[in-house]
Amino acid sequence: MSAPRGSLPSDGPGPGQPGFQERRRYPRLRRFLEHPVVGISVFLLVLVSVVLLVVETFAPIQPETRRDLEIANDILTALFFIEVGLRWLVSPTTRRFLDRHWLDLLALMPMLRVFRLSRVFAIVRLFRIFSLGAFLQNRVRLLGSVFEARVIEYSLLLVFVIFAITFGAIGLAQFEVGHDPDLQNHGDAFWKALFSLLAGEYASYPRTLGGKVIFTILVVFGMGVFAMLTGTISAVMMEKLKESAMHRNTNPDDLSGHIIICGYSSKAATLVSEFQLERKFADADILIVSEHADIEDLQARGVKIDRVSILKEDFTHLETLRRAGVDRARAAVILSEGSGHRTTQDIDARTILAALSVEKLHPGIHTSAELYHPEFADHLKTGGVEDVVIQGEFSGKLLARIAANEGMLAFFKDILSRSEGNSLMFLETPAALVGQEFVAAMARLHTERQMITIGVRPPNGTLLVNPRTYRLNPADELLVIVPASQA
Repeated sequence: MSAPRGSLPSDGPGPGQPGFQERRRYPRLRRFLEHPVVGISVFLLVLVSVVLLVVETFAPIQPETRRDLEIANDILTALFFIEVGLRWLVSPTTRRFLDRHWLDLLALMPMLRVFRLSRVFAIVRLFRIFSLGAFLQNRVRLLGSVFEARVIEYSLLLVFVIFAITFGAIGLAQFEVGHDPDLQNHGDAFWKALFSLLAGEYASYPRTLGGKVIFTILVVFGMGVFAMLTGTISAVMMEKLKESAMHRNTNPDDLSGHIIICGYSSKAATLVSEFQLERKFADADILIVSEHADIEDLQARGVKIDRVSILKEDFTHLETLRRAGVDRARAAVILSEGSGHRTTQDIDARTILAALSVEKLHPGIHTSAELYHPEFADHLKTGGVEDVVIQGEFSGKLLARIAANEGMLAFFKDILSRSEGNSLMFLETPAALVGQEFVAAMARLHTERQMITIGVRPPNGTLLVNPRTYRLNPADELLVIVPASQA
């Protein structure tokens, strides 16, 4: 069955289009290539390739050794071709693949035997290094928040290193200058202290007792600096791997036909879970744009995070929305994000700014927004936002209904979730029902398909609830209650 007209429109690649099929067919392969271990492995292989190039160019090597280097180069070439080929498979389009990986393709040419006789092509081989720029840039952005949170530890480490170098330089200047032939002035003492701290050894044995004591202390300092540095880096890496942030913060350039959620609140987990249960969104990635988004919090709330990505930036900035790929997204939801000391008016102002910016960047997208104050809803409607939900409006009415009618809560819980029970959905009017009255169509659908019809939406019109004498038209859509397994 084709998607109902009233469903959220998709501006990204749809079924049958190259970009859609290529990317949706290999989601596991794409996640594998985005894993940090794969990226680091490719990085190390590139460095090995460059080292081999330097050795082949400058080192006096025997013919047997050169043959061994050529075999190693052939192995690296095969691995790089496989890696580039896999990245082409998971790219949304061939054009985007060429935009992002043309340096990789250029760097592979001189690795083939047919091109190795040219020194110019050997230099081109170094271009592979530049393709690592995007890889490193993405990782630096991901680790930014962690480094910011650990500024005290890094400051203490820096102070400790400066103190150790200063202590060693002054001590060696006092005791070793004039006694050690390698130390002619205080500047030599500084460099000797620095290299001794980093290397953990003294170029020549200290001549004086004071110099020996200073060197012993420098060695202890060096071990401390090394332990602090490796411990801090290990803590950073373990923290990010624990959060799975290395591959959850997917590059938005890889997304197409995705869902964007601007803002983060307790509703985000429910929103993501319900989107994942929708059949038409089963293969859609979900990108949460918020400075406060937390992948661990979503996981703790039982959300499947395989297709969930996070962009930790301010969603009210146009550049952030462009990076999020609004022009390629199929739907956008703007949540009321309360943080700090913002008033509800401030929160609504941010929601309105983000919603209007989304509509400006992608007029055809289906946008839903959440507000605190109903008087602002007209601003969003005028700007093209299709659906506006007022905070507390529906929950208040729901409380009134269930307070007046005991047991009604179970009904709403059943139809508002797709996880179990029944669900609401729009259905294109079957040809056999065209021209029939609503009541007759309702009875027939219940008998033949076990669906309960509760309303009709005419083309470009508002929903009509239980219009008993309304005659169905071919372009009408029926609002039905169906078992969740059929939704």
